Amino acid sequence: MTMVIAFIAVATHELTHAVVAEAYGLTVNRLEIWPFGGIAEIPGLHTEEPYVESMVAVVGPLQNFLLAFVAWMSARWLPFDPRWVHGFIEANLFIGAINLLPVAPLDGGHLAKSYWASQIGYRAAEERIVAAGRWLAYGLMAITAISFLTGHPLINLGLFAGFLYWGALRLEHQASYLIIRDLAVRPSRFAQHPVWLVEDFAVHQDAFVKEVLKVMRPQKYHRIVVLDHELKQLGTLYEEQLLAAVVDRGPETRVGELLP
Repeated sequence: MTMVIAFIAVATHELTHAVVAEAYGLTVNRLEIWPFGGIAEIPGLHTEEPYVESMVAVVGPLQNFLLAFVAWMSARWLPFDPRWVHGFIEANLFIGAINLLPVAPLDGGHLAKSYWASQIGYRAAEERIVAAGRWLAYGLMAITAISFLTGHPLINLGLFAGFLYWGALRLEHQASYLIIRDLAVRPSRFAQHPVWLVEDFAVHQDAFVKEVLKVMRPQKYHRIVVLDHELKQLGTLYEEQLLAAVVDRGPETRVGELLP
């Protein structure tokens, strides 16, 4: 019964993400739901305004808190065993609270990434929350291992740690792809929001294109000033030239090679 209650709490959590994402015009490819966690795959969410990504992320935990409150207020009238109602309240409070942690792949990680991406760039923000997710998973795995020595194994905690590690690892492998995808759809985003800030980067001619992609930020147009080792300006590149270079030559291309 505990697993059934947890499954219901996770399922409604992920469905809430899906409903709000659809309300913002996004498409939900699939929902992966497990009794100890879930992931909603929403292509294009990464390239939306930080406000949209934050709203889609935060509604999951808020929905769990709301369900817990409703169950608590109506407990005396519900035709269920009080132990089940109590377990339902605890499960929703736990899932809502744990998802606010600022680590990947939890909702708090999406909220943190939305903030840090505007401060330190896409890749650095992704690396920060992915590393936090991995370290949290390691800590929970250690606690699970110790629990077996005490004679009271915390199997559910170990399953959640495995889910956390798997989700963080998957996001880590997707980070570079998300940056490229964002560059590809930026013209349509610019049509929707026709005023952006311009941000300049000074880049050494021998730097790789992938190093420039790491520090790009959402809702800004990037201009790359290419310098030699004596800080002499060699020319200027624009972000669409970087995208073309990634497609035609690969991310290991040196920035100086793109100059006419």
